[in-house]
Amino acid sequence: MTLFTEEENFFGLDLGTSSVKLVQLKSLHGKASLLTYGDMELPPNLLASDSPLDQDKLADMVRQLVDDARVSTKNVVAALPSNFAYSAVISMPKLSHEELTNAVRFQADKYIPMAIDQVKLDWVVIGPKADDPEQIEVLLVAAPIALANKYLSIVQKAGLELLALETNPMAQTRSLLAAGHEPSMLVDFGSIATDMAIVSNQIPRLIRSVNVGARTMVRVLAQNLGLDDEQAQQFLQKFGLMQDKLDGQVYKALKPAMDSVVEEILKSIKYFQENNASEKVSKVIITGGAAALPELPAFLANATGITVQVGNPWTNISYPAALESKLTPLALTYASAIGLAMRGIG
Repeated sequence: MTLFTEEENFFGLDLGTSSVKLVQLKSLHGKASLLTYGDMELPPNLLASDSPLDQDKLADMVRQLVDDARVSTKNVVAALPSNFAYSAVISMPKLSHEELTNAVRFQADKYIPMAIDQVKLDWVVIGPKADDPEQIEVLLVAAPIALANKYLSIVQKAGLELLALETNPMAQTRSLLAAGHEPSMLVDFGSIATDMAIVSNQIPRLIRSVNVGARTMVRVLAQNLGLDDEQAQQFLQKFGLMQDKLDGQVYKALKPAMDSVVEEILKSIKYFQENNASEKVSKVIITGGAAALPELPAFLANATGITVQVGNPWTNISYPAALESKLTPLALTYASAIGLAMRGIG
């Protein structure tokens, strides 16, 4: 969904909390083909800062990454973090486009916890309502104007042109789920939060976020096991949720935080299925850097009773075989950047 205008030639830019990633694709015989990619780690809290100096620094880093990756266009589609955007699926009567535009803006005021004049609002018709053919379903997405303008400013300072903003779940849906999929939940384990979206027919219908991310896990291990942050990071990556290592100390320290993620997953699925009786969430797909934790898929599957898969956004991308060993380890962290770049392809 666009908050600005569209053009055909662009690249995907994922400005994250801990890193920035980009992907440029082209359509080759109807399939997405990789042109270039790249990533760069960011200093802590740089993206969160509203300081003009910090935004200039971030813009310089983006410009450097674009140059290093030899991106062939200045046009950008970027992702907004879902915990800073608002979305809802609403039912509306069948109306003309002009009538719907006015009606959606009126209805949005009931679902968005900010004044309408303080947000950029976008919407798209999903299709007829399953249990009432006289109604249609509409997906609303809103982002604070101040946040949208911040991204616009950073991109422009980097010498680029921002064509569109999407939420991460929209981009990840494109890269991780094929058309015609059964209702699924995407769970993105990020640096500061874990975002989850229930997706049906390529549309995120329910989006939630819980304040548990990789930084939370490192802090928990450091406090509980008397480690410094670097040691805690190493323990997290090596032992994860393995119960048979170090007498299960790492597992026991992490479990309360992971239980809160599981609780939100189950609560979201229950809510969705109560309001969509004909649809059942068939699987959970995990992505994000912290999704690489040892034994995480098994832990989630046992706790939820639902099949858990590790997402791979490279599956539907064509690229040289020589890049296989480089791209495979990046699968968990590139879902948003790839999904942004896939916009309009296929």
